[in-house]
Amino acid sequence: MTTNSLIEPSYRWVNYNNRQFVEIRGLWDVKNDFMGGPFVAHCFYDKASQSVVVLEAFVYAPKYPKRNYLRQVESIIYSFEWQNE
Repeated sequence: MTTNSLIEPSYRWVNYNNRQFVEIRGLWDVKNDFMGGPFVAHCFYDKASQSVVVLEAFVYAPKYPKRNYLRQVESIIYSFEWQNE
């Protein structure tokens, strides 16, 4: 699976629930196959674990409009929270 090179992915900084992250949107495809679709990724730095966290969501739905599917997986990403230990 690769990022589609014909349309460059876009990114923007987002502040949501007191967390700042980069949102990346683009298209993915599979080399030597006819699979592909949109994706969205959220990347942020977690100070507690000193690591970069990346949450990704991909949609593959041939023959169907993809907007609603992408919004559903986006809502999963936006609902991400660390569990209190």
